[in-house]
Amino acid sequence: MKKVLYLLLASFLLTASSLQAQDIKQAQTLIEQAQRYLYNNPKQASYYASQAAALFPEDEPNETRAQAMLLYCQAEQLLGNFDLSIKNLYDTQKYIAPTNKKQNAQLYSLMGRVYSKLGDYNKAIELNDKATSIFKAIGDSTSIAGCYNERGVMHHFLGEFVVAERFFQRALTINRAQRNLKEIAANLNNLCLYRGDTEEKLTFIQEAITINKNLDAQWALGENYNNMGKQYYYGKQYSQSLEALQKAYEYAHNIGARELICDNYEYSAMVYSAIGDYAQAYKYLEKMYHLRRELQSSNKLRNIEQEISYKRYQDQKYTTEMQEQTYKIEILKRNLWLLGSVLALGIAVSIFLYKWYKRRKDVQLVEARYQLEMSEHEISELKLHQQELELQNVQNALHSSRQEATSFAVFLRSRNELLDKIREMVKEGYKMDAPNLVPHLKRINTFISQCQSGDKTNSALLTNIEDKNNEFLQRLVTLHPKLTQGEKYLATLLRVNLSTKEISMLTGTTPKTINMNRYRLRKSLNLSSEEDLTDYLQNI
Repeated sequence: MKKVLYLLLASFLLTASSLQAQDIKQAQTLIEQAQRYLYNNPKQASYYASQAAALFPEDEPNETRAQAMLLYCQAEQLLGNFDLSIKNLYDTQKYIAPTNKKQNAQLYSLMGRVYSKLGDYNKAIELNDKATSIFKAIGDSTSIAGCYNERGVMHHFLGEFVVAERFFQRALTINRAQRNLKEIAANLNNLCLYRGDTEEKLTFIQEAITINKNLDAQWALGENYNNMGKQYYYGKQYSQSLEALQKAYEYAHNIGARELICDNYEYSAMVYSAIGDYAQAYKYLEKMYHLRRELQSSNKLRNIEQEISYKRYQDQKYTTEMQEQTYKIEILKRNLWLLGSVLALGIAVSIFLYKWYKRRKDVQLVEARYQLEMSEHEISELKLHQQELELQNVQNALHSSRQEATSFAVFLRSRNELLDKIREMVKEGYKMDAPNLVPHLKRINTFISQCQSGDKTNSALLTNIEDKNNEFLQRLVTLHPKLTQGEKYLATLLRVNLSTKEISMLTGTTPKTINMNRYRLRKSLNLSSEEDLTDYLQNI
């Protein structure tokens, strides 16, 4: 009988071992397919990586599962799903053993890249530095070059092009020495993210396109043609720029790369604005605005961090409950043992043991209540912190919406003033005779050309409006510290010379309400009836 049991146990262990080996082999096959499709078809790569990760349990570290999760997060990042990518990266931490330095460094590098896409550059640089230090310690030159490349992209987003150029060149030097074609193409592409010698940068991008076509890297080709369109724009070769951007859109659309599509909309708007087709430029700007709000939002990052915080709170709550259950089981076992001892020793000894046990139990109950109260106190603090984060998210969203509406209204008003000026100049032409008409038309044409040149700075103007409004509000609050939030917002709108009707359309209230609010603001500012409210606000 014993021999039969031993044989059954041995066969069970062999079967379990063979099934585990089969799962690992299947996972490795799926991971290889995900790596092959990563830059060609990120959606397919995401599918293969998720299938590989699903083959392993979720409650213990596993190097193969961690590798699959890293590939999955990288594919989702290429598709523009930054929130999904960062949440899964935090989950991946528990599958990586602390001793596996390379995977930890890969995790930090990828997290830095995603934080950069979400706009938190300080966090991105911190994580990138961690990854670089680990790769240097283990002597992984290829990964060091990858970190340098990502660091250059971060400085490019910050407008620090000299620093970005230095990191890209260092990465390119390492990759050329190792003949790493894929990374060489990435470095050459990133060197074309900003202005410079147009002909030289077009040579860089052509070399990157040649490499990526040989590698069939669809995502990289979409990014290459985007940057080619940008360089043609810098060189004022607008027809070539539009052709390149059309190719970039086709590559990005085919694989669903929303980040590339967003960049494509931005560059297309720049080109159409430069050639004077403002209707098309506005159309692409509007598309870019809506897509960018989906991809990169300050509230999105806060929501992700809030979800991670809530998940940790749930894990801590579960751990506390398990400790309480374990404690109750131990108490029950101890009670049973004491009961058996009391029955064995007899009546006389049982009285003594009963008193001793009761005193001990009271102490334990007091300690248990104290631990339970401490746990409840920690849970209350976590709930309060969560509510504070939610309130801050709502306040930030309201503040952001108001600033965006004000900036857009200023932009529209400046554009309307420009059109009124051109209309007046055309009306003056009606009154002129033939000899004076041609010079007048030339002046109109010159004025329009100057306005076109000025439009190139509109983007910078819009980005600076928020800073100027903040400076104005600081001065206003210094002079009048008792103003309400609504009065400060109305003062900001009046300062840019918006009419009552325009303010009514922006705030969704009636003109009568706006006039009443203007009256209250005048009283709060202690202005007399002779003083003009708008002039006063503009001179602060």
